Amino acid sequence: MKVVYCANCGKRLNVKRKALPMYGKIIDIVEYHECPDEPYEIDLTPVDIPKFDEVEGRNKFVQNLNNLSPKPEGSSPLLSNEPGDKRFEKPATTTAPQSLLDQIKNFSHSTPEHSLED
Repeated sequence: MKVVYCANCGKRLNVKRKALPMYGKIIDIVEYHECPDEPYEIDLTPVDIPKFDEVEGRNKFVQNLNNLSPKPEGSSPLLSNEPGDKRFEKPATTTAPQSLLDQIKNFSHSTPEHSLED
């Protein structure tokens, strides 16, 4: 688990993971806090996954993420929810030399060296 500390006061901060399936991304969001006047002592004890407490009015960024449009411009067609086979929409291109492609096309089947029953 990732442990994050405030650069100003040294408080260990909880991290929440937010999935953005339409973008194919997962982002980390650090909890909001107010720094005290004196910095904290460093806390290096192992931690379990902390519970993320949302403070009312302090989660504007998360609300913006929740309100994102379902199909952003320039998104990959592979991430869309539209039915259909996406593999054949663009022709396949290769940088392999033509002589190598010809050799692969002309391969013949080979017989096994040993019996397949073994």
